[in-house]
Amino acid sequence: MKKKIIIIFSAIITIILFLAGGYFILKNQEEKDMKKILVEQKPRIETFFNYNYKGINNITLTSTKKNPTGVIHIKGYLNDNKDFWIDAALYDEAGIEVVNSAKEVDETFLKPEYEENIKTVSEIEKEETSHK
Repeated sequence: MKKKIIIIFSAIITIILFLAGGYFILKNQEEKDMKKILVEQKPRIETFFNYNYKGINNITLTSTKKNPTGVIHIKGYLNDNKDFWIDAALYDEAGIEVVNSAKEVDETFLKPEYEENIKTVSEIEKEETSHK
């Protein structure tokens, strides 16, 4: 009887260790994927701000998070001012198209010609390609 209890207890411990190991491996891979997304999408975010805004000297990306619907959000801020927050949603493989930001960002930096019609990254790329 004692031997059966030890075998069952050992099996339970083994299963728990495998599950915990699998969880940590998946969590580590997800973190690597999120860092990769930051690196890949930063140029698109920079393109968006360089084209539609003036006076943006630097863009700091701080985190990525997947919301319950599976959309990845990249968060950060502009010009070393955390009040100038940004939030870019990555809906598909095409990449970031527009970046949401604090109201003060538009009030301070938005170019007047884009007040009514901000260009998406795809529109900017298409326009730049047609000018070459």
